[in-house]
Amino acid sequence: MKRVWENQLFLWKLCFKTCPGYMIYFLYDGFRYQGIIFLEHVLGIRYVLHCAEYHEPFWKAFLFIGVILVINMIQIVPDGYFIHGWSFRSKPKLYKALKEKMYEKAAEIDLSCYDDPKYYNDFVLAVAEAESSIDRFLSMCNMIMQGLTIVFTTGVFYLLTDAAGILFVAASFVLRFLVSRILNKLNYAVRVKVNPLERKRNYVSRVFYLNDYAKELRLHPQVGDALEQEFVEANDAIIEEQKKVGMKRSLLGFTNAYLVGDFIMDGLYITYLVFQAAVLHTIDYSNAVVLFNRTGSLRRGMANLADIFPQAQANSLYVDKIRAFLDYEPKIKRMEGEQVPEGNAELVLEHMAFRYQEDLEDTLKDITLKVQPGEKIAIVGYNGAGKTTLIKLLMRLYDPTGGAVLYHGMNIKEFQPYDYRHRFGVVFQDYQMYGASLGENVVMKWQGEKDDAAQGQGAENLMPEAETEKHIVSALERAGFGARLKSLPKGLETPVTTEFDKEGVNFSGGESQKIAISRAFYKDADILIMDEPSSALDPIAEYELNKAMESAAKGKTVFYISHRLSTTRDADRIILLEDGRIAEEGTHESLLAKNGRYAEMWRVQAGRYQVS
Repeated sequence: MKRVWENQLFLWKLCFKTCPGYMIYFLYDGFRYQGIIFLEHVLGIRYVLHCAEYHEPFWKAFLFIGVILVINMIQIVPDGYFIHGWSFRSKPKLYKALKEKMYEKAAEIDLSCYDDPKYYNDFVLAVAEAESSIDRFLSMCNMIMQGLTIVFTTGVFYLLTDAAGILFVAASFVLRFLVSRILNKLNYAVRVKVNPLERKRNYVSRVFYLNDYAKELRLHPQVGDALEQEFVEANDAIIEEQKKVGMKRSLLGFTNAYLVGDFIMDGLYITYLVFQAAVLHTIDYSNAVVLFNRTGSLRRGMANLADIFPQAQANSLYVDKIRAFLDYEPKIKRMEGEQVPEGNAELVLEHMAFRYQEDLEDTLKDITLKVQPGEKIAIVGYNGAGKTTLIKLLMRLYDPTGGAVLYHGMNIKEFQPYDYRHRFGVVFQDYQMYGASLGENVVMKWQGEKDDAAQGQGAENLMPEAETEKHIVSALERAGFGARLKSLPKGLETPVTTEFDKEGVNFSGGESQKIAISRAFYKDADILIMDEPSSALDPIAEYELNKAMESAAKGKTVFYISHRLSTTRDADRIILLEDGRIAEEGTHESLLAKNGRYAEMWRVQAGRYQVS
């Protein structure tokens, strides 16, 4: 119970801090709405009926109705502004406040969290329910104010008019509270069970409507058939979960709607009222009519209050996911640690090992390696050998589960991760293009963002200054994108993808890879990492890239990861990984002379590059 109210308090603090005036008026609006109804439907009707029952002059009833109409007219003006203006501006601000917190946390959480299915499921659920949690909370706030206003005003009227009638209302309230609590728990349990199934169903839906998959689905219709079957199975499983609780839901719904509501209030209580007025004559007919008329409102008010805790409890279960996500303490904290000393230095791996989960085998095993400043290292091996994992450990996207990585003679865990990663210029194998300008896609930094991440809060589009533009153009040219850049009418401001701009450009795979490579050239980093940098390039573009790399990498440490050995043959040293270990190490010539695994790969794949 404590946790439930803590979670609602968390939302209240967030909403009040974001829009204090709106939240105060929001509460007042619930009170105002039911207050006007009480004035009209209870006091107004009772007074008019009393005048008729006791033959009072007509002008008294007319005057009273006139006063009520004036009050109603006055309150309609701010109410209209609140509903049709203020709410439409304020709700997006509330959503934004919570989403910003979540996006900031998403940028901080450890990469390993994405490898944990349970955490990732909770993460997806938290993001999906963020706005709905605020909507449910606002609805509960409104229900509380309306319910309290109804109970207070009508409750006092009942006590003064017919106190015994409160017993019927109290019985209905308690029973509705208990039934609603059971029903909300049941609904939440079903939501948790179907969440993974909904994720699968949504994944299949994305595959069918995203441009990325359109060509392959048409070339391989059997894939579409298999995915459609997956969709049907996930959908059937969702239906099955809902069917399991269907009868229980129906019984609880019937109990809530009829036995707790209609039978007690519309059946027993109305019978009691008629008996009091017509037989015992202990209640005036005017009061009996008003009590009869107000029974439904009082029942709804009590029902609202009865539903509050079960609804708060259900909402709390989602807010728990959100708060657990926001409260997660990253193991690798971006801004904690020492600054990295200036200049390039030796990079040392000491008996480094790594596994993705405790119950899995090591992906990397006892990796020991020394890399001198300015050295060109090629990392090769078959798929699954651990090449990309090794690079992620070098950049401290993960921490080793054994051994250490040293830079400038210090364990990289002692450095500030943000500052340490800033020393790397990287092109990932699974690079991404963003729905922004070409310049933004190269710089990967927003206007106003500072190098100190503690202060940087990029939120606006980048408008490169003259010197920055020259730097971006130079990076694109060195990556082999110069000719294509000159053909673009908007130059660096060309929108990438047509998702948000019909004048955008969907670059080819090779062009996109050149843009990704230009990011590494743009960044004046000490260490360059190229993960399959030429996989989408033709042989001429690959040759030009290698030449550009020679120029750009002077004095820098370079790591190449590639299956195309023509890219790696000129490296100072080649590291061949196999089954998570360093199987072979040496220059291209020495490894060929050794006639081992590397020589076998070279003969099979790259023998055609040899010059006779």
